[in-house]
Amino acid sequence: MDPVIITPDDVAEAVRRAPYRKSPGLDGLHHYWLKGFMVCHAVLARQFQEALDHNSLPSLFTTGITHLVPKDRDSTDPSKYRPITCLPTIYKTLTSILSARIIRHLNSNQVMSRAQNGYRGGGRGTKEPLLIDAVIGKVVKRNCRNLSAAWIDYKKAFDSEPHTWPKRVLELYKVECTVREFLGQCMGQWSTILCHLGERMTAAENHIRIRRGIFQGDCLSPIWFCLSLNPLSTLL
Repeated sequence: MDPVIITPDDVAEAVRRAPYRKSPGLDGLHHYWLKGFMVCHAVLARQFQEALDHNSLPSLFTTGITHLVPKDRDSTDPSKYRPITCLPTIYKTLTSILSARIIRHLNSNQVMSRAQNGYRGGGRGTKEPLLIDAVIGKVVKRNCRNLSAAWIDYKKAFDSEPHTWPKRVLELYKVECTVREFLGQCMGQWSTILCHLGERMTAAENHIRIRRGIFQGDCLSPIWFCLSLNPLSTLL
């Protein structure tokens, strides 16, 4: 993978792709302001490059807020809550730039399994295969043919991977070493704060560390997860 040099155009493109009103994390910054204050893009590009070169990022940007949204009225059962993690906008902008470079590397070298649709841009990774399955089923039924099909689901895979494997898979697929070291450093700092009905349940000095799995909430996480499963997807 080619060395990553972050430019103001990279920041502008990452900001352009982001929704206006997506909920921010601890920084409280909406993408709306980054879209409007374009003069900040050059400063962000310089600071992102410094963070990448020095392999460090303040812990503020690697700390999320996990909002516990109740699924029903049974508020005493933890399984009845849907956790939604919001990450700082600055962190999401940086990982958006890195994910675009990683995807370019993966596509140019045809790394990903052809059966993997989850990471591809411009499409719907779940809806499109379901539509294809529905069409195949109708054709088979209309022509009175036999069909054998199988679906594979990895139970709790997104949040159960040991951190050693996602870091190792970046090395296996020749992701640029500066990016690997930077993401590994960020992974060691991942943490979150629980929030219920607008009130934070975790003290600022007692963040919950993310010791397994992929950090949810940014566009890099699905790509990194699909890359971690790619050896198994290719074998299957």
